[in-house]
Amino acid sequence: MGRFFGAQVPQSLRWVHVNMPWAMLPKYLDVIREERFHLELGFTGDDLDCLDWKALDGTVALLTSWGCRLTLHGPFWELCAGSCDALVRRVSLLRWHQIFDVAARVQPTQIVCHTGYDPRHHREQRAAWLERALALWEPLVHRAHRDKVRLCLENVWEEDPSLHEEIFSRLDSPFFGFCLDVGHQHAFSQTSLKEWLEALSGRLMEVHLHDNDGTRDTHLPVGMGTINFAYLFETLVRQGRKPLLTVEPHTREHLVKTLVNLDKVLPDAWFKKRWGTRP
Repeated sequence: MGRFFGAQVPQSLRWVHVNMPWAMLPKYLDVIREERFHLELGFTGDDLDCLDWKALDGTVALLTSWGCRLTLHGPFWELCAGSCDALVRRVSLLRWHQIFDVAARVQPTQIVCHTGYDPRHHREQRAAWLERALALWEPLVHRAHRDKVRLCLENVWEEDPSLHEEIFSRLDSPFFGFCLDVGHQHAFSQTSLKEWLEALSGRLMEVHLHDNDGTRDTHLPVGMGTINFAYLFETLVRQGRKPLLTVEPHTREHLVKTLVNLDKVLPDAWFKKRWGTRP
């Protein structure tokens, strides 16, 4: 172990999941076997349409034998739960049910999906958008409860936490919660990280970690932009929250820098197995 990182393997490696597109997984199986990364497997619509179920079962068995914990990220391009077009909503629901079908074989800790809400397009129809979206999320939350897998809604373009707050208040379930993407919050939100953490900490199940300078979603390594990660983790410790952490690097070098820098900002309490509470 350690060829990927050299002599010093970051401590954070054992506590985070690494985003891995399903289509790219075969390329990295050797290094995953070497370093035993925990993975967030990301699926596109094309992946789901062409999925070889036997290959999926074999790959999951292999990863599990290596001690890799798994989560899933559902497809998101062009999907929109509250679209005014009924066919778009039908496709969105189909795709999300497909990722639940994958989850039935993978048995992940949780699934992350996007809402599809974009204030640039949906602001003037927000109330109607929300009602249409709730009609889609309700059967998915029921399925999450039935299948005993947590479903997390991630922030992307949302300018403040109010949309997620209302969704969770209307669909209350221990299997339905929030994934805070701090990179998206920093680049697209009009409200502070403090406000997001105060509003949604009680539903927080996962945090996506990458950095930027506040102008674009550049997916820089942690510590290479202007996000205050020390504040993030200090607040989570103070709140007694220990959500699952997922890093989303776009290159091998970015992954190394992210994990090395996480070692510098993660509080000691984070590395205690029984520390913290779960939503």
